[in-house]
Amino acid sequence: MYKIALLGRDISYTKSPAVHRAISQVLGLGIEFDVTDTPYDRLTEAVNRLLRDYDGFFVTKPYKSEISRFIPDADFSVNVVRCADRSAHSTDGAGFMRALNRNFADWKNKVNAVLVLGTGGAAHAVVNALDGAGKKAYVLGRSVVNGARLAAKYNNAELYTNQSAQMIVNCTPLGINGEDALKEFCVPPMFDYAFDVVYSDSLTPFLRRTRNNGATVADGTDMLVYQAIEGDKILLRDDFDVEKVYESTAKLLRERGEIGGD
Repeated sequence: MYKIALLGRDISYTKSPAVHRAISQVLGLGIEFDVTDTPYDRLTEAVNRLLRDYDGFFVTKPYKSEISRFIPDADFSVNVVRCADRSAHSTDGAGFMRALNRNFADWKNKVNAVLVLGTGGAAHAVVNALDGAGKKAYVLGRSVVNGARLAAKYNNAELYTNQSAQMIVNCTPLGINGEDALKEFCVPPMFDYAFDVVYSDSLTPFLRRTRNNGATVADGTDMLVYQAIEGDKILLRDDFDVEKVYESTAKLLRERGEIGGD
């Protein structure tokens, strides 16, 4: 039995346990998956317990920036820690790219530049993935300093100053509780494609407004499933086909009503 957990704060909404149960069933392996919803003043205690008692854990908001305190090679994009060798990994970028390809089949031919909202862990992973795909990324966050630091890490990234972009990606948590990311960042909703790393049972205001203005939209559900599969591949040290596992996992989740249908 593999013991895996999700570390975060205020994450009662997470669908990760359902996703990993489905992955476990598809692979025919025993995976015990726990949610470690941890206040900041208990973070050190929680991480030490996970490192001691678990095979690995995923990291979500708001602790990606804190993991380097415990895992020396971790950075803002890390979302998976393998406990045996205390190694840090990022699967959000791979999950994001696979989700783009599944939802926006022609995006690579039609998108030259992407506006990325946010400067946290998800934004780092997304900008890194876009840079690897040769796409320009414009970064817009609440902090100009954090945005400049993120943009400076990549040749194809720079701060957003009203440049033209065909796609917008919300990498902030705005939308989980009905917030409107576009309103928060004062961005008009006029793009060809809109992707929200937030996932929910209905369209976020960000996706609803961009769709109403003609965009093809997708939420973070596929990214969630893909990054989980990529992460389990690392933690289980198993070389399975990610797309085949995705197809079977997503089918199980839809049949159980744990994610939306096509």
